[in-house]
Amino acid sequence: MSSVLRLNTLLDRSFKGGDRRLEAISAEIGALDRLCKTLGVTELSRFIDTTAIELIQAVELIDDDATALPTTEPITDPETGLAYGIEDMSWQPIAAGMSSLEALQQHIERGLHVSSQQPQLLQELTYCIQALAPLEAEGGQFHLAVIPA
Repeated sequence: MSSVLRLNTLLDRSFKGGDRRLEAISAEIGALDRLCKTLGVTELSRFIDTTAIELIQAVELIDDDATALPTTEPITDPETGLAYGIEDMSWQPIAAGMSSLEALQQHIERGLHVSSQQPQLLQELTYCIQALAPLEAEGGQFHLAVIPA
């Protein structure tokens, strides 16, 4: 199953799902993690949440094992609008992620990271920084959610 990352934020109990697929960051995550190590900041993969993919895999396992389960409407969490709640996901302080995102953005802007996806990487990093910056001072949290592509 192919997947892509999406930025989700949390401030107090207010969940906001990202409205943009981070395709370049997803494709370059290994190289970006290595670059983070070189720059002395936390790797982006440490901010990844796999709850959505884990739920899909669990449902597929149940579907494979059960032949006559009653069908019911899926229940959605009232705070997230998803099939899982805030507590089911892993969250990281925005302050921790901003240093990594800003270091990567500055490094790539200087042309020191060669990639065919460089313009899109810069756009996605800028999007993340702009989305997170207003919530950082308020103690917000975030993660990069792995979702099906």
